[in-house]
Amino acid sequence: MRRAMQSATLAILLATSSACARHAPPRTVSDLCLTAQRISAEPAPSAGADDPGNHYDTDETLFQILEHNEVLDRLCPARPTHHGEAL
Repeated sequence: MRRAMQSATLAILLATSSACARHAPPRTVSDLCLTAQRISAEPAPSAGADDPGNHYDTDETLFQILEHNEVLDRLCPARPTHHGEAL
């Protein structure tokens, strides 16, 4: 009887301690590949073009968009490509 009681107590302790020890799985590059998207850009048609409505992206913004898209393509090579993207 005593051995059965010890076994039951041990089983309860193991069950409750393992529940507390569970952690969320680490985020990986694959998580990024499931959610991140390429960014489209709108460059000015020519250098110094008038942009009164602030419609075109600046050179710095274009650089950052290209950098983002290159990293995404490198980390997630199996991603399907989307037709009609500006960059």
